[in-house]
Amino acid sequence: MMSLQRDMSMARERINDVFGRTLLTEVRMGKVNLKELAEQMDFMMDEWSYFVNRKTGEIISVENRHLGFAEDPDEIPERIAAWERGAIEEAATLLENWDDLLCFPSKHDLNEYAMMEDFIRTVKDPHIRDCLGIAIEGRGAFRRFKDTADRFDVIDEWHEFKDQAFLAYAKEWCERSGLLYSMEGVE
Repeated sequence: MMSLQRDMSMARERINDVFGRTLLTEVRMGKVNLKELAEQMDFMMDEWSYFVNRKTGEIISVENRHLGFAEDPDEIPERIAAWERGAIEEAATLLENWDDLLCFPSKHDLNEYAMMEDFIRTVKDPHIRDCLGIAIEGRGAFRRFKDTADRFDVIDEWHEFKDQAFLAYAKEWCERSGLLYSMEGVE
Protein backbone atom coordinates (compact mmCIF):
# COMPACT_ATOMS: atom_id res chain seq x y z
CA MET A 1 0.00 0.00 0.00
CA MET A 2 1.18 3.49 -0.74
CA SER A 3 2.86 5.34 2.12
CA LEU A 4 1.66 8.82 3.03
CA GLN A 5 3.27 11.62 5.00
CA ARG A 6 2.95 11.97 8.76
CA ASP A 7 -0.48 11.42 10.26
CA MET A 8 -2.39 11.14 7.00
CA SER A 9 -3.79 7.85 5.75
CA MET A 10 -6.02 6.83 2.90
CA ALA A 11 -9.35 5.15 3.44
CA ARG A 12 -11.93 3.87 1.05
CA GLU A 13 -15.41 5.30 1.24
CA ARG A 14 -18.38 3.62 -0.38
CA ILE A 15 -20.69 5.91 -2.30
CA ASN A 16 -23.77 4.87 -4.21
CA ASP A 17 -24.29 6.65 -7.51
CA VAL A 18 -27.68 7.60 -8.94
CA PHE A 19 -27.98 4.17 -10.58
CA GLY A 20 -27.43 2.35 -7.25
CA ARG A 21 -23.93 1.21 -8.16
CA THR A 22 -21.40 1.23 -5.35
CA LEU A 23 -18.35 3.33 -6.13
CA LEU A 24 -15.18 3.47 -4.07
CA THR A 25 -13.44 6.78 -3.57
CA GLU A 26 -10.17 7.55 -1.85
CA VAL A 27 -10.63 9.84 1.14
CA ARG A 28 -7.81 11.38 3.13
CA MET A 29 -8.25 10.82 6.83
CA GLY A 30 -6.16 12.42 9.53
CA LYS A 31 -5.37 10.66 12.77
CA VAL A 32 -6.84 12.07 15.95
CA ASN A 33 -4.51 12.08 18.94
CA LEU A 34 -6.10 9.57 21.32
CA LYS A 35 -4.65 11.14 24.47
CA GLU A 36 -5.91 14.62 23.51
CA LEU A 37 -9.30 13.18 22.59
CA ALA A 38 -9.63 11.41 25.95
CA GLU A 39 -8.59 14.57 27.83
CA GLN A 40 -11.14 16.67 25.92
CA MET A 41 -13.86 14.11 26.64
CA ASP A 42 -13.02 14.36 30.34
CA PHE A 43 -13.36 18.15 30.36
CA MET A 44 -16.45 18.70 28.21
CA MET A 45 -18.75 21.55 29.26
CA ASP A 46 -22.51 21.59 28.77
CA GLU A 47 -22.59 24.87 26.83
CA TRP A 48 -20.12 23.68 24.19
CA SER A 49 -20.14 21.27 21.26
CA TYR A 50 -17.16 19.07 20.42
CA PHE A 51 -16.13 17.52 17.11
CA VAL A 52 -13.37 15.65 15.35
CA ASN A 53 -12.63 16.67 11.78
CA ARG A 54 -12.56 13.34 9.93
CA LYS A 55 -10.17 14.65 7.25
CA THR A 56 -7.59 16.27 9.51
CA GLY A 57 -8.04 14.53 12.88
CA GLU A 58 -8.33 17.97 14.51
CA ILE A 59 -10.32 18.18 17.76
CA ILE A 60 -12.65 21.18 17.66
CA SER A 61 -14.66 22.83 20.41
CA VAL A 62 -17.16 25.60 19.87
CA GLU A 63 -19.54 27.44 22.16
CA ASN A 64 -23.15 26.55 21.33
CA ARG A 65 -24.27 30.19 21.21
CA HIS A 66 -21.63 30.91 18.56
CA LEU A 67 -22.97 28.02 16.49
CA GLY A 68 -26.45 29.48 16.92
CA PHE A 69 -25.32 32.91 15.75
CA ALA A 70 -23.53 31.32 12.78
CA GLU A 71 -26.75 29.56 11.78
CA ASP A 72 -28.80 32.74 12.14
CA PRO A 73 -26.60 35.86 11.74
CA ASP A 74 -29.65 38.14 12.18
CA GLU A 75 -29.61 37.19 15.88
CA ILE A 76 -26.09 38.56 16.47
CA PRO A 77 -26.31 41.55 18.82
CA GLU A 78 -25.07 44.84 17.34
CA ARG A 79 -22.64 45.39 20.19
CA ILE A 80 -20.53 42.26 20.35
CA ALA A 81 -16.83 41.97 21.11
CA ALA A 82 -14.44 41.50 18.20
CA TRP A 83 -13.16 38.19 19.61
CA GLU A 84 -16.74 36.89 19.64
CA ARG A 85 -17.23 37.92 16.02
CA GLY A 86 -14.14 35.87 15.22
CA ALA A 87 -15.54 32.90 17.14
CA ILE A 88 -18.82 33.19 15.21
CA GLU A 89 -16.91 33.27 11.91
CA GLU A 90 -15.06 30.11 12.96
CA ALA A 91 -18.40 28.50 13.83
CA ALA A 92 -19.74 29.46 10.38
CA THR A 93 -16.72 27.73 8.80
CA LEU A 94 -17.57 24.61 10.81
CA LEU A 95 -21.12 24.69 9.47
CA GLU A 96 -19.81 25.00 5.91
CA ASN A 97 -17.71 21.85 6.46
CA TRP A 98 -20.33 19.98 8.49
CA ASP A 99 -19.94 16.71 6.55
CA ASP A 100 -16.29 16.50 7.64
CA LEU A 101 -17.20 16.65 11.34
CA LEU A 102 -18.03 13.90 13.78
CA CYS A 103 -19.82 14.95 16.98
CA PHE A 104 -18.38 13.73 20.27
CA PRO A 105 -20.55 11.41 22.32
CA SER A 106 -22.59 13.19 24.99
CA LYS A 107 -21.46 13.44 28.59
CA HIS A 108 -24.32 11.08 29.39
CA ASP A 109 -22.85 8.48 27.00
CA LEU A 110 -19.47 8.77 28.73
CA ASN A 111 -21.10 7.85 32.08
CA GLU A 112 -18.57 9.02 34.63
CA TYR A 113 -20.86 7.69 37.38
CA ALA A 114 -20.27 4.13 36.10
CA MET A 115 -16.54 4.89 36.12
CA MET A 116 -16.78 5.75 39.82
CA GLU A 117 -18.65 2.50 40.50
CA ASP A 118 -16.00 0.54 38.59
CA PHE A 119 -13.23 2.27 40.53
CA ILE A 120 -14.88 1.50 43.87
CA ARG A 121 -14.83 -2.22 42.99
CA THR A 122 -11.03 -2.02 42.59
CA VAL A 123 -10.40 -0.55 46.06
CA LYS A 124 -8.89 -3.25 48.29
CA ASP A 125 -9.70 -1.76 51.71
CA PRO A 126 -13.33 -2.66 52.55
CA HIS A 127 -13.82 0.42 54.78
CA ILE A 128 -12.67 2.82 52.05
CA ARG A 129 -14.72 0.91 49.47
CA ASP A 130 -17.86 1.23 51.65
CA CYS A 131 -17.29 4.94 52.29
CA LEU A 132 -16.84 5.62 48.57
CA GLY A 133 -20.00 3.62 47.83
CA ILE A 134 -21.98 5.71 50.31
CA ALA A 135 -20.49 8.92 48.87
CA ILE A 136 -21.97 8.30 45.40
CA GLU A 137 -25.55 7.97 46.65
CA GLY A 138 -27.94 10.83 45.89
CA ARG A 139 -27.37 14.40 44.78
CA GLY A 140 -23.85 15.78 44.89
CA ALA A 141 -22.36 12.33 44.32
CA PHE A 142 -19.43 13.53 42.21
CA ARG A 143 -18.25 16.13 44.76
CA ARG A 144 -18.71 13.77 47.72
CA PHE A 145 -16.89 10.98 45.88
CA LYS A 146 -13.90 13.20 45.14
CA ASP A 147 -13.84 14.54 48.71
CA THR A 148 -14.00 11.01 50.11
CA ALA A 149 -11.30 9.75 47.73
CA ASP A 150 -9.12 12.68 48.81
CA ARG A 151 -9.79 12.07 52.52
CA PHE A 152 -8.73 8.41 52.19
CA ASP A 153 -5.75 9.32 50.00
CA VAL A 154 -6.93 7.37 46.94
CA ILE A 155 -7.53 10.45 44.78
CA ASP A 156 -4.39 9.84 42.68
CA GLU A 157 -5.51 6.27 42.05
CA TRP A 158 -8.95 7.60 41.04
CA HIS A 159 -7.44 10.09 38.57
CA GLU A 160 -5.26 7.38 37.02
CA PHE A 161 -8.24 5.02 36.79
CA LYS A 162 -10.43 7.73 35.24
CA ASP A 163 -7.71 8.71 32.73
CA GLN A 164 -7.41 5.09 31.62
CA ALA A 165 -11.20 4.71 31.40
CA PHE A 166 -11.50 7.81 29.20
CA LEU A 167 -8.62 6.58 27.05
CA ALA A 168 -10.31 3.20 26.59
CA TYR A 169 -13.63 4.87 25.77
CA ALA A 170 -11.98 7.23 23.27
CA LYS A 171 -10.25 4.31 21.55
CA GLU A 172 -13.47 2.30 21.33
CA TRP A 173 -15.37 5.36 20.04
CA CYS A 174 -12.76 5.96 17.34
CA GLU A 175 -12.92 2.34 16.25
CA ARG A 176 -16.75 2.35 16.17
CA SER A 177 -16.74 5.63 14.23
CA GLY A 178 -14.08 4.58 11.75
CA LEU A 179 -11.66 7.27 12.93
CA LEU A 180 -7.95 6.67 12.68
CA TYR A 181 -6.03 7.54 15.83
CA SER A 182 -2.51 8.13 17.03
CA MET A 183 -1.19 6.74 20.33
CA GLU A 184 1.30 9.62 20.62
CA GLY A 185 1.72 10.62 24.25
CA VAL A 186 -0.15 7.56 25.57
CA GLU A 187 1.82 5.78 28.27
